Amino acid sequence: MTRTRKYLMILAAAGLLLAVALAFLLTNLDWLVKTAIERYGTQATGTAVRVGRVAFSPTNGQGAIEGLTVANPPGYSAPHILSLDGISVRMSPRAFTANPVVIDDIRITSPRVVYEMNETHIANVDVLKKNLGMHRPAKDMREGKKGAKDAGRRLRIRRLVIENAKVDVRVAALGDRPRTVALSRLEMMDIGGRNGAPPEQVVKEIMAAILSEVSKEVSKAGASRLLENALERALRRK
Repeated sequence: MTRTRKYLMILAAAGLLLAVALAFLLTNLDWLVKTAIERYGTQATGTAVRVGRVAFSPTNGQGAIEGLTVANPPGYSAPHILSLDGISVRMSPRAFTANPVVIDDIRITSPRVVYEMNETHIANVDVLKKNLGMHRPAKDMREGKKGAKDAGRRLRIRRLVIENAKVDVRVAALGDRPRTVALSRLEMMDIGGRNGAPPEQVVKEIMAAILSEVSKEVSKAGASRLLENALERALRRK
């Protein structure tokens, strides 16, 4: 067998393996995206992240994610702290195999958040912030980002919009009727930076922005004080 023929056989084998890999990627894309969201989301938040359904078209880069939920931390009555029923995604078809994976646009419509305070006056939002590392000094957060920069696949989101979000504010353990607070439209640009960031870090950045907005709007509405007063009245009745 000549050297040229050996090279041709090697190239043919490599091409066959690449074709098989691409076929697997395209035929299992929905499952791969669903698995990645649940894996990295759970790692970032410290609570279970689940997705109902993912539908992506590799030919035009359009996609939809339905039934995404983030479980409440232990000790709170509501099953989920965050429910995202409708998420639309737009990206280049070539981005699926790139690194970083660049998503052009994500739009989240009408998400629902439960802001719940327990008997010890600790809100579930604050627990999740701690899980995300939002209470760490800024220097520690930057070092954590730097250390993870080159680890595996990276993700960059050019634009993310969250609109028509509602927050149910309540003391779930006392059975109080929730008070609903509307969130302002939230728009984030260039998440992950030019070189992208590990998916877990991108999830943390998005969740941190949502939770900060929730805390701000709840505080503006005076709802946190209302919850504290309700707890104080309940304790006095005991």
